[in-house]
This record gives sequence, structure tokens and C-alpha cells, in this order.
Amino acid sequence: EAAAMAAEPGVPGLEAQKRQVEGDGPGQPGRERPLRAGEKWYLLENHWYQQWKAYVESGDQNSSSYPGRINNAELFEDLRSYRLKDRLVEYEEYILVPEEVWDKLVSWYGLEHDQPPIKRKVVDLPSMPKVEVYLVELLLCQHNDMDNPAVASFSRMDVIDAVLKEARRLFAVPPEEETRLWVKNADGSCERLRNLQMSVLDACLSSGQMVIMETRSKDGTWPSSRPHIMKNSVEDEELYQGQPGICGLTNLGNTCFMNSALQCLSNVPSLTEYFLKNCYLEELNFTNPLGMKGEIAEAYADLIKQQWSGHHRSIVPRMFKTKVGHFASQFLGYQQHDSQELLSFLLDGLHEDLNRVKKKEYIELKDAAGRPDEEVAEEAWRNHKRRNDSIIVDIFHGLFKSTLVCPECGKVSVTFDPFCYLSVPLPVSKERVMEIFFVYMDPSKKPEQHRLIVPKAGKVLDLCHTLSKHTGVPADRMMVADVFSHRFYKLYQMEESLSCILDRDDIFIYEVSVSTREDLATADAVILPVYLRERTHSREYSDTYYSSVMLFGHPLLVSVPRDQLSWDALYQLLLHRLSRYVTRPDSEEEEEEEDQSEEEDLYSKRPNGLSE
Repeated sequence: EAAAMAAEPGVPGLEAQKRQVEGDGPGQPGRERPLRAGEKWYLLENHWYQQWKAYVESGDQNSSSYPGRINNAELFEDLRSYRLKDRLVEYEEYILVPEEVWDKLVSWYGLEHDQPPIKRKVVDLPSMPKVEVYLVELLLCQHNDMDNPAVASFSRMDVIDAVLKEARRLFAVPPEEETRLWVKNADGSCERLRNLQMSVLDACLSSGQMVIMETRSKDGTWPSSRPHIMKNSVEDEELYQGQPGICGLTNLGNTCFMNSALQCLSNVPSLTEYFLKNCYLEELNFTNPLGMKGEIAEAYADLIKQQWSGHHRSIVPRMFKTKVGHFASQFLGYQQHDSQELLSFLLDGLHEDLNRVKKKEYIELKDAAGRPDEEVAEEAWRNHKRRNDSIIVDIFHGLFKSTLVCPECGKVSVTFDPFCYLSVPLPVSKERVMEIFFVYMDPSKKPEQHRLIVPKAGKVLDLCHTLSKHTGVPADRMMVADVFSHRFYKLYQMEESLSCILDRDDIFIYEVSVSTREDLATADAVILPVYLRERTHSREYSDTYYSSVMLFGHPLLVSVPRDQLSWDALYQLLLHRLSRYVTRPDSEEEEEEEDQSEEEDLYSKRPNGLSE
């Protein structure tokens, strides 16, 4: 067999083999070369190695010490599972060779049939790089079947994502289903393995630990997040099928500020699609000192997936509020808060948790120096993206242009500053709607109610001009009054501001025969206020009767010509103005009224009587 191997083309001589395996200076380092993190080394059974060494040192290719095929059977517990024996000692039971040496030995001597090569990685430990002879054996199981774990081996340099992929493969999880991992500690508690890019070594996983794979339910929830819900309730929710996104948020107690912000953000299509398609999983930033270790992003993702699952009429955002309160103490408890303040915190938190920039570099800002705005803005945005690059930046961030002019030298400084949200005032209307009652001089026309749009900063004259367009009555033939409790509270002048009139005031505008622009003291007519009152009988504790006077209806402003200021003329004029409501009494009623008036003499005691 040794002679046959020596006759094979490409197989070097014994001395060349020794140099290539053992090493011969910097040109051929062999198995003695230093370890480098990440490369692969192989275990070689020491007895076979010693026999090979004796063979090549003999210098005789036909020597009886020919080692034959590489055989690592002594390193395995059995030849079925090929599990490595415990507590093997280097240089006594095995030696380590780099991948290139192993490949050469296998090409020269071959490997025993069905024996797998024992390949191991070099891990970079805090003290020095070292070949990881014994892998970490983890017990993988599903959350709904923890009694039947599967054993899987991993290098300490493998990332948690490799553990998750192996668990999904072992349990045949469909690609569309979302999963996450938990590790069960010695005290029985479970801890989330959030950072899928963290190594098994950094996650402090050790052999024998149980790793649980949890699968998201159809309604968007995680089974571990709702242990209080009964099984039949869960099944009812999963059977319910509504429109995705049409989902209410339960008020936990003064949390309407949070719910309104979440509903607004949930209806940003590009952001919601980003979370529903699990794009956020590859961009979670667990090392950002300004972030929340990815927890806010994950909590928001869980909320969005529940809202858009179509299996909920409403959900309780208790877990999300707990996370928010944990990282922003001002939102702890159940006090009222500003919705925009919560939205501001959430956008900043999502940005930092999903920032694609893992290490922010220092950037020195440059002055515009007269360059075009497009060039300066592009440079500012490029610099901003070098430190801040996330889905939030893609959707919400923009640039403010700021211009400063030095009052002394006249130098102009232009900068473009990034912003995420704008606090802007609600648009203030420059107009207001006023409700008024208009009373014509013509008694055949009934009073009209009008809703008028007038300038907020306008005057009473503006109100009259607006009303004139609706009634055809000139504005200077109108008088404006505030009526309260059936009497005039105030008569407004044309130059007074409309801000003096409140929305709750009862405003009456009267048509008059004289122009308000004239001097009323010398005008042809006098404007008289007229109140309407009723006279009723009431009984006091004694058996005597007396009359009480009460005002009713709306008062009038009556234009009376100066040559008609006699009692009879005024009486006839008032009867004419009130002809819509009253008729002239007959002679008997007048005599009865006069007798009663003389007996009680009430007109002399009441300030609202016409006799005064």
C-alpha cells in the first residue's frame, strides 16, 4: 500500500511531506503556525500522527510503519453518533492541524470510510485565539413542546441567527412564520435573545442550556405576551377576520394621547409595510448608546402586527406602554400627556433603534461660502446620513434653511439643519360667523335671523355692510344693539370693534328712518327705545290684589318724526309698528284699562312705562 501511494502522481516525497506538515520556516509554516480567529482547524488522532511521523522520518517509503488511512475512531464515543469523547487531552490523544495541512494529508493517505472530519473554528478569546475543540451543545425546543428537545452543536463564534435557523430547520417552520428565541436560565426564568448578530460566546450560552423557539400567532401576538388569556378566547380571536388596520386601542387610563399618536403612525403606509415585512429585523441596532437596545422598535413592531393581522377588533397596548414608561419616565403612570410629545419620543426612539450606522463618525461642518443652495443642501444631507440612516430618516427627516446676516460686516451664513417633525400652529381664520336678528321698519315684514361672515378685526360698520347685501337696507340706516333680558343692554357705535361682541350675545339690528351718519340731535326724527311689558295679577299672603309688570319679547327702536311727538301720535305710531302682534282695543276694553290704571297707579311706580 505504501508503494502504491508513492507511485501515485502528485504525492511528494517523505521529506517534502514532513516539511509541508510540520513546517519549514516562514514559507511553509505547517501546523506550527499561529492561530487566526475565524479559520478552520482539524483534530487528528495522535496515535496515527505519531505513526505517520515515524514513517516519514524513516525515509523509506516501503517501511512497515506506513500509517494507512487517517483514522480518528479513538476520538469518538461511538461510530454511530460520532460524538466526541469528553475531556480529550491535546498532544496525548489528538493534535490540531490547519485546514491546508488536513487537506494535504487526506489527499495523500485518505480518510476512513464514513468517518466525518472533526472540523473546529478558531475563536478569539479575551486572552488569545484558541481552537474550539468542544462545541456548545444546546437543547432546542418549541414553546408548545418543551418536553422533546433536539440537541444541536454550535461554535462559540456562531451568531444567534445561526441557532434560530437551525431550530427552524429542525422543527420545519414555514418561511412565512415569524419566530424568536428565549434561553432558559438555571433558576427557571427565561430571557429573550434579542440580538441575532451576537455570538454564542457573548450571549453566555453554555452546553446543556435549553433554547426555546416561539412562533408568532396568526393574530399577530406572541404566546408568551398574553398568558392571562384563556385558550378559547385566543381561538376566537384567531377565527375572527376583519379588515387589517381597522383595529381599536383600549384606553388604559388617560392614554388617549398615546393611542391617537399610534393610530396616526400606524397609517403611514411605508412605515407599516416596513414592519409587516420584517425588514426591521435586519436593521435592529443593539449597540447604539442613544437607542433602547432595539426594545422600542420590537414593541412597536408587535403592536403593528397585531393591529394589521385582521384578527382583532381592538387590542390592549399595555406592553407597549410599559416599554415606553421604562425608557421615558415622564410617561410612567396614568397622567395626561401631550400627544405630540409622545410622538416625538417614539420617532426618535425608533430612529436610534433602527439606525443603520453602527459607529458614528465625527463630521466637521463647512460654511456655505457663497455656494449654491442645492450644493450646500446636498452636502448637509449627505453628512446627516453618515451619522443618521434609518427608515425614520427616509420617511420623516428633512432640512431647514437658516440664513444669518452679520449686522456689522454684512457676511451671510447659510446652513441647512435636519429636522424630524415640525411644530406648527393651527391655521387661524381671519373671519368669524355672527348670528344676528334684523328688524325691519315695515311691520308687515317679520324679523329675520342671519348668519353673517365678517372680519374678526372688523368694525360694527362692516357687520352692517354685510347685512345690507342680504336685506337691501343701506348700512347707514341700521342701528346695532345688544339685547339682554328683553331690554337694551348696549347700543353700538359704527366705529366700535366687533371683538366687543361675544358669540353668546343676542345682537339685534334695527332699520331706522334717519342716517346714523347724521347728528341725531338735529335729525328730523327721534329714535326711541320701546319695551314690551305685560301686566298680570298675583296674590300675596293677604287677600288684596295688586298688579306686577314683566317685560317680554324683543324691544324696538322706533323712528318718530319730531312733529309727531304728541301722546296720540306716538300711540298711533306704536300701534302701527306692533300691528303684527296686537290689534286696537275696543272702547269698553279701553275704559276698563283706564279704571284699573287709576286704582293701582302702577305707571307712576314702574320705570319701563311709556308714560314716563
